[in-house]
Amino acid sequence: MTVETVLSPILDKHMNSNLNSSLVWKSAFKPEEVTEDIRRKHNSWYEYTIKFDGLKPIQCTKYREV
Repeated sequence: MTVETVLSPILDKHMNSNLNSSLVWKSAFKPEEVTEDIRRKHNSWYEYTIKFDGLKPIQCTKYREV
């Protein structure tokens, strides 16, 4: 199991109840993938800490606005 940080402009406070089908995944980025051009396209960004089993997300342990 690995723990990864995911950035998204979409806020999903109830991500754990619909983890695999959350709208966050439509605009999800690893921190190193977010360039200044991508960052400027959205006013708000959220950082999610996700536990993965391989490629499958298991749990969102926390989130915060960045």
